[in-house]
Amino acid sequence: MDCDFIELRDLDKDLTRQIIAIEQEAFKEGGMNSWFLPPFIRHGRVFLLINQGQVLAAAEYMRDFTEISLAYLFGLAVKEEYRNQGLGYKLLDSAHSILRQDDITDVCLTVDPNNKTALRLYTKLGFKAKQLLPDEYGDGIHRQVWKLSL
Repeated sequence: MDCDFIELRDLDKDLTRQIIAIEQEAFKEGGMNSWFLPPFIRHGRVFLLINQGQVLAAAEYMRDFTEISLAYLFGLAVKEEYRNQGLGYKLLDSAHSILRQDDITDVCLTVDPNNKTALRLYTKLGFKAKQLLPDEYGDGIHRQVWKLSL
């Protein structure tokens, strides 16, 4: 799939609408929304894969205040019809190259421990499982912490 990697640094109504739609499709109520995305664009890092103005995938990062060389991958979403084509890998690999330039040495994330597709992707990128967070998002909604040294 031919697409461009970009960092979204300014609010763009069309792109933000598309990002929110992809996030909501992937994560329902847990996805990015119109209240959270603008601060990520202004104060975090938002990376996209785009083809002819269409957002195919999005990833949002924030920096850790306690461990300044650590970035947290808040969200990664690929538009449904483009999943399992390597776009998540391409997006995160490109984003991590940019983060290295900003002295980020580690990236962490949380993931549903039953999300086999995500776990395969994170393993392929070199992430390692570190900790289980039971009931992180409510009763029976567990998350696993994964970390990657850049």
